[in-house]
Amino acid sequence: MMNSSLYLELNPFSIMDLFSFITALVLALLFVSRKSENQKANVYLSLALASLAFEVFDVLSQSIYPFELRFVQTSLLTIPFLFFYIYQSTNQTIKRTHYLLFLPGLLLNTLLLFFNDEVECILIEYGFNITLLVFIWKKLENHRAKLQQYYSDMEHKTLKWMKLIVYVFLGFHALWITEDIIGTQNDILPDYFAVLSSLLTFFMIFWMGHFGFSQQESFKIRLFQEINPVDKKPIVETKIESKDEEAFQQICSEIIEKRIFTNPKLNLRMLAEELELNEKELSRIINQQTELNFYRFINQFRVDEFKKLLHSPESQKLSIIGMSEEAGFNSKSTFYTAFKSIEGITPKQYELQVNQSN
Repeated sequence: MMNSSLYLELNPFSIMDLFSFITALVLALLFVSRKSENQKANVYLSLALASLAFEVFDVLSQSIYPFELRFVQTSLLTIPFLFFYIYQSTNQTIKRTHYLLFLPGLLLNTLLLFFNDEVECILIEYGFNITLLVFIWKKLENHRAKLQQYYSDMEHKTLKWMKLIVYVFLGFHALWITEDIIGTQNDILPDYFAVLSSLLTFFMIFWMGHFGFSQQESFKIRLFQEINPVDKKPIVETKIESKDEEAFQQICSEIIEKRIFTNPKLNLRMLAEELELNEKELSRIINQQTELNFYRFINQFRVDEFKKLLHSPESQKLSIIGMSEEAGFNSKSTFYTAFKSIEGITPKQYELQVNQSN
């Protein structure tokens, strides 16, 4: 009678793959079960982690004997899920055509039912994933360049984290391509690359989990939200709670009196130190009283300062960019984005209105 039991060939790396598989699945469940304003993005991240888990299991299954079952191949699904997570997290529009990104993965699994040409499948996988990763990287770069310091520290950390994920996956593909090329010439070296790949996958999954728990706010609230001019709220004329009104008014007064906003490198920690306040308490007061994050709050002071300069004799000596720098903006793109978001028109259009009224 044939023994139908399965057994796992235990070695440090199969154990590492097993832990990677289990950890990725647990993280996927934790992210998808977390109720938050950013729920939809968390679902996409969970699906990306689950897809990655089954990629790891595909490698792990080679250490299970006898193992003849074939599972869904997710190597062409992980990056599309990552694409959707990043698009949703950065509040970019997800179009129906974007769902076509899952088509190669569906076609691959259909083909594997009838054929087993792994080389062709690998070439398709590498080409598709690398192209999509480069596209995601360019989108993140454009997003960063467009708004630069206009976002909060948390949004900056989240943006860097998403870019780092892209770099890691690009690094993995470079490693796998190198492994396949060397494998045609040497039978031993690919084993070392496989060990390195398992090791890096293990640390990457735990790193993603560490970020998820150490930066929990990034997964609870909606980040990267634009402000519509019609919805903008004045700095002082917001509805404020009586217990924080005096503190908020004092903060605004000191920012104006000391001209703290003119420092182009100003961040929340620097402002808290200047005002001798706790950083978290300062952030809470600003967010609660204005419903704006730190950078949007400070940029309103800068825009007001620019408008004052435009009405002063300084406008005859300085260009628009020169006055924006005097007001505390550190780049043209940041200035134009902040000004249009707050005033509803470009700085040039505002200047023309001022000249026409004089």
